[in-house]
Amino acid sequence: MSTCEKCWSDAHRGDQYSIAKEYKRLLEKRKDNPCTPEEQAGPEAKECPACSKMTCHQYTGECMNCGHQLSNKSGH
Repeated sequence: MSTCEKCWSDAHRGDQYSIAKEYKRLLEKRKDNPCTPEEQAGPEAKECPACSKMTCHQYTGECMNCGHQLSNKSGH
């Protein structure tokens, strides 16, 4: 399962905060209103060939919308 890139980015609040603890807190806080698949995939997401949305995670290639997995990070 890929991380939510928006929550991971938002978790970087400064040296006085643990990024991992803040990330976990944000996921819990947002569980009833989660980030969009596009936000979860990150700013450099790729288009998913299965659902045609820009929701393939920028690092893992997992589609945050339909679950399709790109065979590699170059977008194929």
